[in-house]
Amino acid sequence: MKTPYLAELVRRMRLDNPTVSIKVGENGAATVVRQERDLDHPFVLFVRERDLAAAVTTIGEGCRDALWPDGSVEAAGFNLLLVHLDEVVATRDTSDPLRIADQGLEWPETPRRADSWD
Repeated sequence: MKTPYLAELVRRMRLDNPTVSIKVGENGAATVVRQERDLDHPFVLFVRERDLAAAVTTIGEGCRDALWPDGSVEAAGFNLLLVHLDEVVATRDTSDPLRIADQGLEWPETPRRADSWD
């Protein structure tokens, strides 16, 4: 199965952190792992190719004209999705794996503990 959206997500994530790893199953489901400097555990993300494609399109359609009017819907969707991932890592408890569904990133409800910011 081809996974162009997963490949692009990982390519973009590796721009900031070349140690990002991905394991893709035959059905297009993937586990993406990266170690963050500010976390004492790996950041794990579960995502399916079809959900990622839908999320990138939905997010991009909602933000492109306002934020990246010269770019494609997909580029805008990836840009904002990565902003959301960074925001989650900075503000939420990521000890459990995160998930990208067809509407975008599912945010954990639990805030990040203040002592984990050190």
